[in-house]
Amino acid sequence: MEKQRSRRFFILTASIGTGHSQAARAIAEAIKEEHPQDSVRVLDFVSRDFFSIDSMIKKSYLKMIELFPELYDSLYSNSQKSRFGETSQILVSWSFKNRMKKLIKVLNPDALIFTHPFPAAAANLLKKEEIIKIPLLGVITDFDIHQLWIDKELDALCVATDNLAEHLKNYGIDSNKIYSTGIPIRKSFYEVSDNITPEKGTVLLMGGGLGLGDITDNLKRLDKVKEIKKFIVITGKNISLYEDVSALSEHLIHPVELHSYTNKVAEIMKRSEILVTKPGALSCTEAMMLKLPMVLVNTLPGQERANASYMVNKGCALWVKRGELSEAVESILQNSEKRKQMAEACGANTVQSAKEVVKILYNLMKNKERNT
Repeated sequence: MEKQRSRRFFILTASIGTGHSQAARAIAEAIKEEHPQDSVRVLDFVSRDFFSIDSMIKKSYLKMIELFPELYDSLYSNSQKSRFGETSQILVSWSFKNRMKKLIKVLNPDALIFTHPFPAAAANLLKKEEIIKIPLLGVITDFDIHQLWIDKELDALCVATDNLAEHLKNYGIDSNKIYSTGIPIRKSFYEVSDNITPEKGTVLLMGGGLGLGDITDNLKRLDKVKEIKKFIVITGKNISLYEDVSALSEHLIHPVELHSYTNKVAEIMKRSEILVTKPGALSCTEAMMLKLPMVLVNTLPGQERANASYMVNKGCALWVKRGELSEAVESILQNSEKRKQMAEACGANTVQSAKEVVKILYNLMKNKERNT
């Protein structure tokens, strides 16, 4: 019997924020664990590393959020409307079409997985034109659905909740292609030791992998809360923020345990009583998995507002303005029953979402191989 060759999978993401990339790495981790005979790589579709148009897109995105948040929010809202959404999809797909063609020619993948809609839109266009015939799998990493994802060429689309699955059906996507898997996070969040328990009065501050959100201002405000015993701060890849927090910590009342980008987020979350963060979907999903109450602040325009609304509706987070931050954290630390209720409201998912995505991928491969 002829030995089956190793399959080649590529997970295409975009490092506009780190949540998409973290989800991609979680899926890659699951493929390597479940199917070590096959190869998988995560590629940043908008980086310098692969047919890049430089980091202009990332820089423009971050600068717009920083300087013109209301403009970005308006653009996002308009892009969610059907007519504008279709126009945006056409522009994005044609803009990235040639890059996707080059990628497929060079890499010759057996299937593509997407955690960002830019590469998905380009691949969908190539599939419509019958240039490619490989399985395409999309994974939405927010608690909202951007119009760029609405395309019938995708063979499967994974979403965070059953409610989002219903929304996709309303957009005309075949229900047989829709899967409510949850957002993929690394297996370390499922395996962290139960022996690690929250340290009294410990508040964790994060701003996602890029260290966004005014963490230094939040520290100054929270330093006045007497119930706080210690801060833990994760600055991600933001070197200047790490240096700013390090300098500020010398002038604060409460001690600061400072980390840059780290693979020990699960352990750090388990040691904390409250997470103060902007509502990135990956960070919030990780916190929910570990039943960590959240206070959401410095919300970025666009998807993060939908993420925040979802967390508040579940009851596992408070969503506050900057001036309300200290009072919110104080109210949770003072009330153990409230902390317990918020923790239980997280409703941790015992099924590893990344492994569910991998099952769907391999079912697509079986169907394709059966029909060829």
